[in-house]
Amino acid sequence: MTPTLKDRLFRVVHAAGYTVVPNWRVERHPQTAYLQKLFGLLSIDCVLDVGANVGQYRDFLRDEVGFGGQIVSFEPIPAHAESMRSRAARDPNWTIENCALGAAPGMATLNVMTSTTFSSFLQPKGSETHIFDISNDVRDRISVTVRTLDSILPAVKQRLGVTNVYLKLDTQGFDLEVVRGAADSIRSIRALQTEASLRPIYEGMPLFSTVLQALESQGFEPSGIFPNNEGHFPLLFEFDFHMINGDARLYARRRGRHVAEYEETRREHRIDSDEANL
Repeated sequence: MTPTLKDRLFRVVHAAGYTVVPNWRVERHPQTAYLQKLFGLLSIDCVLDVGANVGQYRDFLRDEVGFGGQIVSFEPIPAHAESMRSRAARDPNWTIENCALGAAPGMATLNVMTSTTFSSFLQPKGSETHIFDISNDVRDRISVTVRTLDSILPAVKQRLGVTNVYLKLDTQGFDLEVVRGAADSIRSIRALQTEASLRPIYEGMPLFSTVLQALESQGFEPSGIFPNNEGHFPLLFEFDFHMINGDARLYARRRGRHVAEYEETRREHRIDSDEANL
């Protein structure tokens, strides 16, 4: 099957009301479709990837969501930042910052876990570490640079020429500290996602209700919930919680009416065109 014929068939199937998804993408497809729609409605042109690890979220945005805009990844572990920089040489819209974000600038000690996706400024909670076997055991402690979103965001916008920013937070219990370091800039963020936990796995990790209250006080409203629980079904430990800026919601509502009319026109045109070409 040639790519042209394959693409044509996919468009016909989609126009008929069906979506074809590879098996390995099925579990995350609802979140993929949500972000595609959200980014379109809010005209997102830049994503701040806070807690990037080795660039998994960048890959998700590029390969599954289809986002081609600017991505700025923040990762405090030097080896991971360097690995992403090597990859970013092939992606001109991907910038790597070798630092963490927090409530105040300075230096801090990062607990590097056996599985580095669990690395955190907080100590693992002994009563819950069994959930993740040895993945959440501390294997090293390193001193890293911490900056604030307030000190970084204005320069990012100016340097990259972007205006509509989406904030992704995955800092293993430290998300609220990132928000506290964005007192002046958080309201300019159009939407965000935070990794929420129903069972705190770090000492001193804020409860989900605390994070929700803090973000709502900054004008954000709940928008979507997607389980982030692979390997633990049917239990729910963590989920990606999406929120939208109240001002951006009004923008999306106005824009949504225009987009719906435009998409309906495109859909009718595709059906006529594809039927004629088959």
